[in-house]
Amino acid sequence: MPRSAAATPTGVDRAPSAPSAADSPPVAACSASTKLVRAVLRGLYEGVYVPGQRLVEPDLMAQYGVSRSTVRESIKRLEADGVVEVLPYRGAQIRRLSSQEARDALAVVELCVGLAARQAAERIADGADRTAFEDAWAHLQGFQSADESFEFVRARNRFYQAITRLSQNRELMRIVPSLQVHMIRRSYKVAGPARFASYKAMTDAILAGQPAAAEDAARAHMRNIAAAIAAEDG
Repeated sequence: MPRSAAATPTGVDRAPSAPSAADSPPVAACSASTKLVRAVLRGLYEGVYVPGQRLVEPDLMAQYGVSRSTVRESIKRLEADGVVEVLPYRGAQIRRLSSQEARDALAVVELCVGLAARQAAERIADGADRTAFEDAWAHLQGFQSADESFEFVRARNRFYQAITRLSQNRELMRIVPSLQVHMIRRSYKVAGPARFASYKAMTDAILAGQPAAAEDAARAHMRNIAAAIAAEDG
């Protein structure tokens, strides 16, 4: 879909989520609505869609070969995740988020991901999901020298989901995916080496069973992203 003439990138993307869309089963196994949600998220990441752009039902139906009911279901899912807003007389459009809203979202993310990392380190000795976490970290490391891509976003989401599973905190497992951290990071990127140093600090502390260090590393990483937003705003 071409960009709407009225759509102007704000330079600010939303705070993790595509919870589920970015990390759902392989495309062949997905429902039509999941495929469409994932396509919109990928398009947002790659600049095909921009904040403020309308999502016109007939256009989406034609572009993706889906029914009107599938489009409407997908829009409802994107609206629930905060990616889309539905406005009276204008329909659905990609939600704009101010830099202050992005920083506020990151303040919440910092607390939740910090707690997830702390509890993951506390419970790592239980053995549950440790291998899955190590696998997620190994997969994420494969992107250390690669260009930014939607596949990197999926690898990063998998890493954070593995941390929340290790935490064994059902509320965090419910909340963290909906925070859409990767959307904030699309525009406000911490440089690759610094970013992966933060991931490694989190991983090392979790695997070593060091709760305080794991929480500190996770929260410091989120604060670095918030600082990048503030710096870009001048």
